[in-house]
Parts: sequence; structure tokens; C-alpha cells
Amino acid sequence: MRIKILDLGLMFVTACLCYVGLRIVLCGQVTKRSFNRERVQEKNTNSRTGRNLNEVTGTNQSPLIPNNHGIEFLIYPNIEYSRKHYTTVNDATCKDRDPSWAMVTFVKSAARNIEHRKLLRRTWASLGKIDQSNFYTVFVIGKPNGSLQDTIQEEIRLHRDILQMSTPEDYQFIGMKTLAGMKWAAENLPPNFYYSTSDDDMWIDMLKVKEWIDEFRTQAKKGDWPEFPIICTYKWWNGSLEPIRTPTDKNYVSKEQYPWPYWPAFCFGGMYTTSVSVIKQLWELSTISRPLLYNADDVWITGLLRHKIGMPDEMLIRPKEHAAKHYRGFASRGATVKYEVNFIEWKDALKQLQNRSLCRW
Repeated sequence: MRIKILDLGLMFVTACLCYVGLRIVLCGQVTKRSFNRERVQEKNTNSRTGRNLNEVTGTNQSPLIPNNHGIEFLIYPNIEYSRKHYTTVNDATCKDRDPSWAMVTFVKSAARNIEHRKLLRRTWASLGKIDQSNFYTVFVIGKPNGSLQDTIQEEIRLHRDILQMSTPEDYQFIGMKTLAGMKWAAENLPPNFYYSTSDDDMWIDMLKVKEWIDEFRTQAKKGDWPEFPIICTYKWWNGSLEPIRTPTDKNYVSKEQYPWPYWPAFCFGGMYTTSVSVIKQLWELSTISRPLLYNADDVWITGLLRHKIGMPDEMLIRPKEHAAKHYRGFASRGATVKYEVNFIEWKDALKQLQNRSLCRW
């Protein structure tokens, strides 16, 4: 009888030990999963401030299911078309020589701003190649009302440099144009291309942009940076700018969207430049991140999302001088019509380009 009791006791102890062992294994798996989750959260922590980037973006929600922000394209650009149609050259090898690198500038433009686009195609956007660097320009527009689409179709037929999305033309959707350019670049351009975003009322010194890319791509290749940086080609802000809390303002951001008193350092949306590799990371992150700050897309993309991919403020480059200028900055230059300011700068730019290998279209 004692032996049976002892046997039963041993079986009970064995069962308990097996249960405890199973719990240890299961707990080990849970602990491992928790550790991995912590590592992911650690990756999403700003290396400079040590703050969790869910806090920086004003949310501690889990990542959402990826989406494309509802972006659908009606018309696609053909950047190779422009390269085959040079109109003015001082280099006989324009059509044949492979570039050392290429950049596509996505210009946010209202569909009705046909004259703006004509002006840019006659000035800085006509530059197809400087030395061994290729340049392309794509105009990003929305869907207009009425018969304007017929005029747009003719413009598309002539130039093939328009990316049109199905989103209606409205200022509240201007951030969607930035995202549309990012989406198209991420899905269609090689990762070693360079990306810029700008507006259709900007003057851009393309030679200066080229020189900066040459400089910083060399620095990135040396291993000083894991990626090409973001160049604030127009303007930047150093992290002391307060969000606009006035509900009637077009750039209003609520405390529910972003509770912090100041924005992080960021590039103004007039123009900034980086690699397609970086833009692809930012685009993919934008599809699962909250809040969605469509009316403050420059600070959202180059500030909040930049932090989330782990790019520190030191890789937000602030040149001593601007390569891009807004039309309103030319009030003292003697232009009677705002479009004339582009030609004022264009004459100076052509003088600087005289001794360069140059191709235009």
C-alpha cells in the first residue's frame, strides 16, 4: 500500500515538474517575443533624445495595416521621353553618355497653374544634364473640375512630365501631392537615384544642388553616414517652432494629433533633397504611422518620420546658403510680374553654366 502511495506521489510530482517545465518553455517563448518587441521599440527610439518615437508622433498605438493614403494615379510621367528629346546642347554626347547619378524633382503644382509649369520648363527645369549628372522634373497635380482636364491632356501629350492623381484639386490635399511623388519614386526609381520635392513657384539653382549632392554622396560612400542625408535645399527649422493651434488656420494641428509644444527639426517643403532609398523608407513608414499630418507634410516627413527611421538631426543638412528661393523673396529685384523673377535668376545661372558640359530639353 505504501509503495502504491509512493508511486502515486512520484507520478504527481513528475506531472507537476512537467507542467512547470512546459510553463518555463512557454514563458521563455513569451519572454523572447517580448524581447523582440522591445528591440523593435528600441529601434524606434530617437538615438539623440532617447525618447520613444511613438511619443514623438503623439501616439502609442500599435502600427496600423499599411495603406496608400488612398492615392491612385490617372496619368504617369515618362522621364525617359524627355532624355530622348534634347533641344539645346553644348555637349555632343548628351544622348549617349551614362550619368554618374540622376535626380528627379517632383514639383507640386495646381492643375490650373499651366503658365507656372511653362515657365519652369523654359528655365531651371529645362536642364537635363550638368556634366555627368542627369536631372528630370515631374509635375504632380490633382484632378481638376470641368473642361480643364482637356487642356491638361494636351500638356501631357506634349511633355509627358505630369504625374496626375485622382485626388481633387484643393489646397487641403497639397500634402497628398508630396506623398504621391514619394509613392511613385519608391515604386519606379532605382534606390541610387536622388529625389527632390518642390513647389511650382520656386526658383532652383540646379548647379548648386548638383554640387551639394556630389559632396554629400562622397561623404556617404566613405562610411560617415549609413544613408544619404536630407538636404534642406530651401529652408530648415531647428526644433523651436510651435505647432499652429488656431482651428481656422489652414495649417492647424490639434493636440490630439500632436501633443508636444514644439516640432522637431525639419526641412521646409519649398524644397528638400535626399536619396530614393531614404524616400522609400519614409514612404513605407508613412503608410503605417499616425498621426497623418497632410497639412504639415514637411515637418511630418522630414521631422517625425525621419526620426522614426533612425536618422539623427546631424543628417538634416543645413547649407549656409539656399539653392531654392520662393518668388515672394524677389520683391526687390525689379520684377513687375512674379513669373519674371525666374528669368532674373535664370540669366545669372546660364552665365555660371557656360563652362560646364550642359544638355537641355
